[in-house]
Amino acid sequence: MADPTDFETQAKDAVMACIKADPLGGAAKIVPVIGMQLAHAARVTKEPKDAVVAACRGGFNAVLLGGQSVPDAAVGVMEALSGMSLSMRTSPEDLMSWVMEGAADVMPMAGAAVQDALRTRIEEKYMGASTIFDQFCEAAKNRG
Repeated sequence: MADPTDFETQAKDAVMACIKADPLGGAAKIVPVIGMQLAHAARVTKEPKDAVVAACRGGFNAVLLGGQSVPDAAVGVMEALSGMSLSMRTSPEDLMSWVMEGAADVMPMAGAAVQDALRTRIEEKYMGASTIFDQFCEAAKNRG
C-alpha cells in the first residue's frame, strides 16, 4: 500500500500551489484541487480511508497555512462528495466521515475559533454530523 504521508504531502503541495497562483480564488479554486487529490488517493489504494484522510489533512493544512478559510474549503469539499463517490466506488457517508477526520486533524493547529466555525457550518449543512466531527477533533487533540 502507498504511504499515506505521500498523499498528505501531495495534497498540501497542490493546494499551496493553487493558493500561490490565485490568492484571492478562495474555496472556489481550492475545493476542486482537494477533490482531485482525494480521488487520486482513493483510486490508487485498496483501502482508501487512510489515504483520503491524509489527503484531506494535507489539503486543509495548506488552506490554513495559506491564510484561507478552512470552514469554507471543508464544507465545499463535503458538498462535492456525492459526485466524487461515484468515481471512487465509496459511499458519500464514508467520504464525508473521512473528510471530517482529515479536517479535525488540522484543528489543534487551527485553534478553537476555526474549529467552532467549522463545527457550526457542518451542523447547519448536515444536521447531526457535527457530533462525529467533535469526536474526530477530540481524538486529534488527544494524539497531539
